[in-house]
Amino acid sequence: MNLFMAIFKPPPADIIVSEQLYEAQRKLVDHEAAAEHHAALAEMYRRRIERLTVRDDGERATVAIELKTGRRLLA
Repeated sequence: MNLFMAIFKPPPADIIVSEQLYEAQRKLVDHEAAAEHHAALAEMYRRRIERLTVRDDGERATVAIELKTGRRLLA
C-alpha cells in the first residue's frame, strides 16, 4: 500500500509552482521568437510591395489593399 501511495501522491505546491514558472518562461521565449519572425516577415512584404509597384518608367503604381482590420494600405 505504501508504494501505491508514493506513486499517486500529488507533488508539493512548491514543485507545481516551479514547474508552472518554467513553462511560462519557456512559452514567453517561444512567443517572443515568433513575434520577431513575424515582424521580419511583415517588413519583407512591405519591401516586396514597394519593389513590385515600381513601374518600368520609375513611377510608382498605386496599389490599395484593404486589410482585415479595415485599414487601407497604399503602396
